[in-house]
Amino acid sequence: MRQGDSLRFLPASVVMAITACPPISRLPGAPRSLLGITHTGGEIVPVVAIDEAATTRTTPLLVCLYLGEPVGLLGCDVVRAGTFDPDPTAEGAVIFEGAKARSLDLAATFASLQVNVRWEG
Repeated sequence: MRQGDSLRFLPASVVMAITACPPISRLPGAPRSLLGITHTGGEIVPVVAIDEAATTRTTPLLVCLYLGEPVGLLGCDVVRAGTFDPDPTAEGAVIFEGAKARSLDLAATFASLQVNVRWEG
């Protein structure tokens, strides 16, 4: 996938679906990168922006498993799905059309959400 100017990679074991993004319901008080929740594949899933432009452009929704739960990722263009050769110079990266595609760090994506959330009540 392309995230801004960078190539990123997610393994098939993580990606559950790639679909057009259904309407998203915003959650009051949520951090900006937590876009809200949506209904897809028979489930309600949180939708997280992985690119600043995610709120202003149309990209597919990637429904992924993170810690056993489905989550929607918005803000990247899917370039291709398939099998890729691993990059021998970088762990967790693959080669796509001669370029390195590093793994998208889901843990860092969600850790940044938790740092910015103030839970009340």
